[in-house]
Amino acid sequence: MAILGNQIKSTPYTVDVFSGDGSDLSFELTRVPASTSSIAVFVNGLYQSPTANYTLNGLTINFSVVPSSGTNNIQVLHIGEGQVSTQVPSDGTVTTPKLAQSLATNNFTANTTLRSPVYTNNTARDAAITSPLSGMLVISGTQFQGYNGSTWVVLNN
Repeated sequence: MAILGNQIKSTPYTVDVFSGDGSDLSFELTRVPASTSSIAVFVNGLYQSPTANYTLNGLTINFSVVPSSGTNNIQVLHIGEGQVSTQVPSDGTVTTPKLAQSLATNNFTANTTLRSPVYTNNTARDAAITSPLSGMLVISGTQFQGYNGSTWVVLNN
């Protein structure tokens, strides 16, 4: 039977392991949990209750009571997705409205429907385009320029 939607993938749980020293209350996690309900915390094998035993502040877990000294005696099991730091869209799925207006590119390949005048220098451009329109783009050598309604602006450096 075919599956509709995204391909199913399995990802192992992330587990942060710390060694208590009998004095530190705070430890830095490897990723930011979405909330206390997306992690399970154990100290010396005993489950720690959110809010009563610890709080979260971004990457930092803060215990209300100092965990005892021990080697690898603190485990934080990330059981939820949490905050995904990097998402990469599939090839060919990004559309123009999703791009930032300040986007500058080093490598650019136009599709066959894009028609943009190409000039080797600004003098040739200025002589040929006497009444530029806002949003007009030109390529001068390796430099992309756009007209913002009053002046030509370099779009890449």
